[in-house]
Amino acid sequence: MNRRRALAGVLLVAFLVLAGCSSILGPDSVDQNALAENETYDWSSDANASINVTGSEYEAVYNVDNQSQFAVHSRDGLGREGPLAISALRFRYPNGTIVGPSSPALNATNQQERTVIGLPARNGELAFSAPAQGKRFSTQAFVSGTYDVTIPKGMRVTYEPLAHVSPGDYETTRTETGRVQIRWDDVQSNAVSVRYYLARDLYIFAAGAAVLVVVALVGALYYLRQIRELERRREQAGPDVDTGENDGPGL
Repeated sequence: MNRRRALAGVLLVAFLVLAGCSSILGPDSVDQNALAENETYDWSSDANASINVTGSEYEAVYNVDNQSQFAVHSRDGLGREGPLAISALRFRYPNGTIVGPSSPALNATNQQERTVIGLPARNGELAFSAPAQGKRFSTQAFVSGTYDVTIPKGMRVTYEPLAHVSPGDYETTRTETGRVQIRWDDVQSNAVSVRYYLARDLYIFAAGAAVLVVVALVGALYYLRQIRELERRREQAGPDVDTGENDGPGL
């Protein structure tokens, strides 16, 4: 009986760990090599959150206001939350001094479904990089206020259903390099997401739609022609067509 209880306890602990509850064993430190990676950030934005999507990753800069910690997380397609795989961690003091994870006051740990970043000061700007996916970018809204999201070069968000931007109250502008930048003046939602497309995708979509229209027209003309052909044959057959009715009683 004791052995069974001990085995059950071990299995329970293993299940909790695999389910992401590793905090019962203490927080997990984030890969220090990843945190120390080099990255160039744009610290000049006046937005509360400035995000530059470059393709397979994005660089984010957040304004920190009276905080000693900054918690971030990701969410998969099933709505499950987990730590965010961050890299190139940096903090900029109000006087312009920038420090990295070599500073003991700037650190990151994975705690349950969150990555918790310890800050060296309560005010400043926090920057990190994280993975992006395909032609879609999404992030939880870790701060409220103004958001800027710059999508990769050549991408557009003009037409649905190829594109979708959420929340919906936004404006778009072009940067000096021709990239599209999306701005929200006051994000109060839980997340920000952008689905975009290559400019050439619009032409492919339009060409595909045109082909479908042509096929539909050809099919409609074919069936119309068949109907007219049947009507013509019926007229040629004349009124003596056998309808299957008897000519009179007794016949």
